[in-house]
Amino acid sequence: MKIIYWKNNKLKFCGLTILKIKDKPDGTHLYLFKIPLGKVNSRLTKLQKKISENKDFDMRGLDAEIASIVANCSVKNTPLLSQNIAFLASCCCDMGGHTKCIRDLMISLGGFYKTELFLTKKSETLKTAPNFISAVTPYTKIYGIDSNFINFKKKAKDFANKIIDFQPSCLMIYIHPDDIFGTAVIALIKKHTQIKIIYCDHASHYPSLGISFADMVLEGSESIRQQALTKKHAMKCEIIPLQSLPKDTTIYYTKEQLNKLKKQMGIPEKCFVTMSGGHAYKFFDNDNASAYFEMIKSLLKEEPNLYHVLISQFTEPQSKLVNKIFQNNKEEESRLIVIPFQKEFDIYFQCADVFIDSFPVSSALTQIDLMRNKVASVVKINTMNPEFSFHEYQMADYPYMFENIEDMKAGIIELLHNKAKREEIIAKNYNYWLKTYENSIVRDKFIEIIKGIC
Repeated sequence: MKIIYWKNNKLKFCGLTILKIKDKPDGTHLYLFKIPLGKVNSRLTKLQKKISENKDFDMRGLDAEIASIVANCSVKNTPLLSQNIAFLASCCCDMGGHTKCIRDLMISLGGFYKTELFLTKKSETLKTAPNFISAVTPYTKIYGIDSNFINFKKKAKDFANKIIDFQPSCLMIYIHPDDIFGTAVIALIKKHTQIKIIYCDHASHYPSLGISFADMVLEGSESIRQQALTKKHAMKCEIIPLQSLPKDTTIYYTKEQLNKLKKQMGIPEKCFVTMSGGHAYKFFDNDNASAYFEMIKSLLKEEPNLYHVLISQFTEPQSKLVNKIFQNNKEEESRLIVIPFQKEFDIYFQCADVFIDSFPVSSALTQIDLMRNKVASVVKINTMNPEFSFHEYQMADYPYMFENIEDMKAGIIELLHNKAKREEIIAKNYNYWLKTYENSIVRDKFIEIIKGIC
């Protein structure tokens, strides 16, 4: 047993924290026995503040600044193995959309490539993603550190060398869009090796560090591809569908099982159920307004036999805003049911007669999961901010996607009351999912891209 050791950026002696390092926007703070010692207001912390305040999708200047910090570092340049594919991510969590993408791709590539996952925030991943870790461990090795700004250049060099030691022909990037350390590692690999860098732009609606070093950027739709080329200045960009589960793995629950769950949520058996799900920010226009909740209130007023389930977690100010919107509609508010995120969400989705897309920020993976679960959905098109709109993940002629909120509400009501139309659109969506998003279909597209670039 170690007496003195580092864990989660803490120096411990027999389990007692002696020294703690914590990165904040104003600098790297040091604590001795919880007593603040001061902060290191370094070039990196100033850069971190600049990135946190940045709204420009063109990150080339910031990428260059990060690369300059490690410019005098040299790393290995070993022969590459065509069957080795490395994945670089910041942090994974069991409820994260990009985590699902990493998991499904790594598992599906298992019979074709040897993979290894590299994490810049390993302890956070071990804490928040136990299911993810257990799912991928049979298929891949995992290496990671808890990056911070102490000994930044040495850590970036050592981390890059760990990736290079694996001898991957290709490095798949899934870092968070503000990961300075991950970007420095990418810069070193780009400069010193022949490893091809494929950037999976999972946060396409945000400015993303590291794209300027990519040999290929992957996006999910044509409009987002154009944004990557014109706003993010990607050198090369291709469309690839989001990868879903294998077709035979989804459980379809019985009416009895679904009614039991509805009863647990407080929903009477013969009532309609609409549902939405997603991170809280997707439902609010700003701190003082939510067109989404105004529409839900209107729906509940018009449909007294309707219950609306929302799978999310709100802050106190967000909850207060929702209460304010419903302040004169307490009966309608009693039919608004908010539940936390569910790891096993399929059974919840299948309780819905109609699933309502989040807005102003849409949910791409959710739409695909609804197709797989055979649930009818109504999609919102955001023409004001196209980067927040993911309607293109639907089939091009999908009749239930709308720019206007009133039209969207009318589409929801139509599907609620017309079971034949619900069943028709469910069948079309499921067939589209089979041809477009099913696991092996997307896996083969990834293999084609990897072979083409390597």
